[in-house]
Formats: sequence, C-alpha cells, structure tokens
Amino acid sequence: MTAQGFAHFALYDLQLIALGILVLLYAIKIRQLIRLPMPAEGTAADRATTDGRAVAASYASILTPTALESTRQHWGRWLAFAGYHLGILVAILATFTIPFTPALMTKPVRVFCAATILIGLLAGFLKIAWRLTIPELRVISKPDDFFGLAVLQLWFLVAIPAILLDHIGWLTVYFVITALLLVYVPLSKISHYIYWFFSRYLIGQKYGRRGVF
Repeated sequence: MTAQGFAHFALYDLQLIALGILVLLYAIKIRQLIRLPMPAEGTAADRATTDGRAVAASYASILTPTALESTRQHWGRWLAFAGYHLGILVAILATFTIPFTPALMTKPVRVFCAATILIGLLAGFLKIAWRLTIPELRVISKPDDFFGLAVLQLWFLVAIPAILLDHIGWLTVYFVITALLLVYVPLSKISHYIYWFFSRYLIGQKYGRRGVF
C-alpha cells in the first residue's frame, strides 16, 4: 500500500472502524449503567419545584463556575478545565471536517482550530503539573491517569501541525492516533464523561424532589 493509499485508509476506513468499536463499547457500558438499581429516596417530594428544572440546573452547573464552591475558589483550574475540553472538542470535530467536509477547513478555520488545540495542550501540561505537585491530587493519581493525559498531549501535539499544514504525513499520524484513542477511551478513565451525564441527572432529580437547586 502506498503512502497515499494508507493515508486515505487512515482518514476514512480506519476512523469508521474505530468509531464502530467505540459505539459498541459505549452501548454495552450504557446498558450496564441503565440496568443498575436506583438508590431509594426517603425524602418526601417538594411539590413547589420540579425534577426537570433541577436536572437542567444540574447540567448547567458546568457552565456556571460560580455555582460551585470548588470552582469559585479555584478559577484557574476551571479555566484550565474549559480550555482543555475545548481543545479536545475541536480536535475531535476536525477529524470529521477534514475528510468529510474539507471545504469548511479554510485557512482562518485551520488557524482557529490549531490555536484552540494549543490552549488545550497548555492546559494539559498544567493538569499534569498539578497532579505531580498538589498533595491531594498526587495521592489519588495512578499510572493510568498520567498515561491518559500523555496520550492526549501527544494527540494535541500532532493535531496542530496536521490541521495547520494539511500535510499527508501529519494527517496520517493524527488519524492513526485518533483511531487508537477511539478504541482506548471507552476502556479507560477518560470515559468518565459518560458517567457525568448519569450523575448530573441523578443529582438534579434528587435535589429537585427535595425542592433544592
């Protein structure tokens, strides 16, 4: 297979295969979560509020850092969190726009994407430094936490030149790492974001039942 042929395979076939594996693994994981017994609620329902409004407020808390004491006291960590996850989001979106809607990837769009991913990369270095230097984080950090962070940092490092230069070599490496991540993420701690949707729903539902936002 030529370099051009392998690049085409990496951008299209390999990514679709990896996406299929990711969807299958997440379907199994979500099914397992749904089948778990719900904890009993002994508090009497407060009819003044609705569970739905409280659930919406629970999900919105991620965009309102002042609502949580932890983020009110540590704005730097919340900004790093936001920058890191925006970088991940843009790096993911680029894996779809580059092969399937290349006309959208104009030079200004490429520069914007690369700049956003760079912010995510810098935030990732901060996250690693905090895990190494903050006692409360260091004691709960395991090798797989650092491995996951390192893999994402490598992905960011490759994504920036791949998006900016649109070079076949960088793009091939970018999409090969993307495919590996798609398979690895559901099996790792990085899949915590799936649990986030369930936990925020349950928190909102329970506090809503008690009349609390």
